[in-house]
Amino acid sequence: MKRSKNAMGFLLLILLTAMGVPVFAADMPAIENAPWTAQEIRLVDKPDEIIAVLENGMGAIVKENHTAPVAAVRLYVRAGSIYESPNLGAGISHLFEHLLAGGATKNRSEEDSRKLIEKIGARYNAFTGKGQTCYYLTVPVQHVGEALGLIADWVTRPTFPEESFNREWGVVQRELEMYATDPDHQLWNILDELRYQVSPARYPVIGYQSVLKQLTRQEILDYYKQRYIPDNCVIVIVGDIHAAEMLGAIKKEFSDFTRRAMVDTALPQEPEITAPRQIIKVFDAMQGPAKMIVGFPSFKLQHRDLYALDTVANILGEGKSSRLYQSLREDKQLVYSITAADYTPTWADGTFMIICELDPNNVEKSKQAIRLEITRLQAEGVTEEELNRAKRQLQVGHIRSHQTAEQQAETLGPDYLGTGDAHFSDQYVERMQQVTAGEVQEAAKKYLVGDKEITVVLTGKGLAATSEKERAKTAESAIKKITLENGLRVLLKRNDAVPLVSVQMFVMGGLLDEEDGDNGITNLMTQMSTKGTAKYTAREIVDYFDGIGGTIAARCGNNTFFYQAEFMPQDLSKAFDIFSEVVLVPSFSEDELAKLKPQVLAQIDQIKNSWPAEGERFFREKFFVNSPYQRLTIGRREPVSALNGEQLKKFHDESVQAQRAVLAVFGDIDIDAAEAMIREKFARMPQGQAYNLERFTPDPAITAPRLFVEKTDKTGATVHVGFRGMTLRDVDNRYRMEVLTQIIGSTTGWLHELLRGKKLVYYARGYNFPGLVGGYVAATAQCEAEKAPEVINLIKEQLAKAAKGDISEEEIARAKSQRVNSEILDKQTNADAAMTAALDELYGFGYQWSERDADRIMAITKEDVQKVAQEYLSTPPTVTVNTSQPQLLETEKQ
Repeated sequence: MKRSKNAMGFLLLILLTAMGVPVFAADMPAIENAPWTAQEIRLVDKPDEIIAVLENGMGAIVKENHTAPVAAVRLYVRAGSIYESPNLGAGISHLFEHLLAGGATKNRSEEDSRKLIEKIGARYNAFTGKGQTCYYLTVPVQHVGEALGLIADWVTRPTFPEESFNREWGVVQRELEMYATDPDHQLWNILDELRYQVSPARYPVIGYQSVLKQLTRQEILDYYKQRYIPDNCVIVIVGDIHAAEMLGAIKKEFSDFTRRAMVDTALPQEPEITAPRQIIKVFDAMQGPAKMIVGFPSFKLQHRDLYALDTVANILGEGKSSRLYQSLREDKQLVYSITAADYTPTWADGTFMIICELDPNNVEKSKQAIRLEITRLQAEGVTEEELNRAKRQLQVGHIRSHQTAEQQAETLGPDYLGTGDAHFSDQYVERMQQVTAGEVQEAAKKYLVGDKEITVVLTGKGLAATSEKERAKTAESAIKKITLENGLRVLLKRNDAVPLVSVQMFVMGGLLDEEDGDNGITNLMTQMSTKGTAKYTAREIVDYFDGIGGTIAARCGNNTFFYQAEFMPQDLSKAFDIFSEVVLVPSFSEDELAKLKPQVLAQIDQIKNSWPAEGERFFREKFFVNSPYQRLTIGRREPVSALNGEQLKKFHDESVQAQRAVLAVFGDIDIDAAEAMIREKFARMPQGQAYNLERFTPDPAITAPRLFVEKTDKTGATVHVGFRGMTLRDVDNRYRMEVLTQIIGSTTGWLHELLRGKKLVYYARGYNFPGLVGGYVAATAQCEAEKAPEVINLIKEQLAKAAKGDISEEEIARAKSQRVNSEILDKQTNADAAMTAALDELYGFGYQWSERDADRIMAITKEDVQKVAQEYLSTPPTVTVNTSQPQLLETEKQ
């Protein structure tokens, strides 16, 4: 489960990136604390929330959340990789998830499921972890019954056709091949193997390819009978629903889900670690900095020391004011990034981890510096200020992670599976507030013991390894727009559904203002903005926002650069003062720049570690000639290396101008008070001039097909097939193209169904990139190098089919419904709404523009879609391929 931000946030992010699946800390045994009986038991029975154990032993949680007309439906099953005996290492749980989600049943074909998902506009997926699998759909609330029916049908009446097994078996093979060159995936696999010698947790969730290849369809059927039983399942529904009615619907949908005999899944006891363990691995496919984890064995989730050790993790490694961050990154500059997490499942003792990226030559120095900070904490303890900051961060993080129906559902289910208490996270927050400084110091002494240290280092080729909420919907105002005398447009909206304030400023520019010689200057300038101002030092900014559990950041985009902050209402005055300083008067200290620049350069180097990022970089580079979009926002190594503070200040002064900016403040605010504060802080913002989009030289027309090939060190290939696109302001074609790319390139679209069905790719998608100065329409896929020519041809065939207008009314209707429903699902938080309104206003559409998106999409006709397909997909394509075997594309070149 998602416990505290410090304990799980970074780990979940890495695992998502590495494996495509989140793994919760409550990946754990089932509802062993619940009283099983032949009668329904109500554990919680409130007007707006019911938690029950049904007659068949299945758990059910329904909770009302009326902040948006949305419902999240999630089914959690105690069926993860640790429960796969006698098929340990095969990844059978993960393969099974591929088969079950959207699979054929006694009532529906796969095509029927796909059409219904599209019709109801569901945000739909599934994931597998060590101890559980989750299937979920988030839908506009009027479709919650259909979403529930789908999940119930998949789980209780699957058929697992032979052809589906063969297809998904092949898809997972491609997934394993892709992850074979993914550094993060390798890092976590190595850690598990080093940490667990006996526990089945040592095996990767996705399995080993050689073992997976031996799986048969019969073993899938046997696994279903053993694991997918009511006692192992809990259904969670959160949203704009009526709790009692929803529980009735659950009982009806799962009425034929009968109990079966439980299989003994007792897990072996992991022996105690009695001596340090270490692995240093050179990974040839890796680019950029090394990755290191220094860990110590901890305990299971419900251990009495949980709260104290989680606080240790927060104080050592959560946020930029943490001890490890300040010592190893800011002061000693030994690492590029560092954080700490206390991972505590319930199926085995967990691991306290310190995770960092660094130059491989700094491994030993960094380990020594980490040990020094641990020793200092053990000897001196922690300050009340640090303790209070940790508690505040947890409180705000809990609020922030419980705003939407999806977020609440993804906490309630795992909490219940892991602890028998669906509100364990809420109580966890309360109990954390009771932790004392003495308990924190004792936990550090007890668990961070050198003799039990576990170290994993992963480094690249050519680098020598060194040694060693819920609240009911309340007051919500319309958006109020004001314009300051200097031309700054300001949007204000009160929405106190949650006690948070989102502040966002978008400024026209970003990549539009860059050339080859200074590519990356906007990214560096924005990141430096939070590294000190005329009034506040970098440390003061970090300490303040970490202390209140808030966030502040600045980044570069394709058409804009932007500043964002989020905090609780009582912190508005000070937080907004710092925000205004960050925007208007950053100091661009050479000392801070010297610290930041290596981090940015390391990020640039790591582009080659990611299939999608490397493919996008090469495609843009070759597709565009004059356009600023030929570059990436992160920049290039050479110009970034050469930039200095004076250049950044000059660029800032020329770019941060009121006439080209929009500021949005949405949330739990007093609009009049917020307006007065904004007028006071931003009256000094230079007026400047409106942004001139006429100055850009258009790219020449593409008159013939083009093919560009780049060799990569990774085993495989990334393919892009692109066509000249439209601008953001070509609204008619933009909305039509969104419908078309939904048909062609979504997870239920033509490309995905065809290429995954043929077991050729791990992912395949199509998308529209409309820029302010002209963009592109593209399809992309990742595959084996040998399959690249076939994949390119199949993509071209599907795009040619669209260009000919071979699209049905039914496909268009489903795509429109899906796009409209996505609009609802993507605008649930204050931050979402503030960003949408600000960008609409900045781009000249008006801040209310997106409120009519549904009407615009639903008005699109078949003729509209056919026309846009003919206009854009009939032009000569540009194909780029990043591949380990470029010689295989010689025929295509000729």
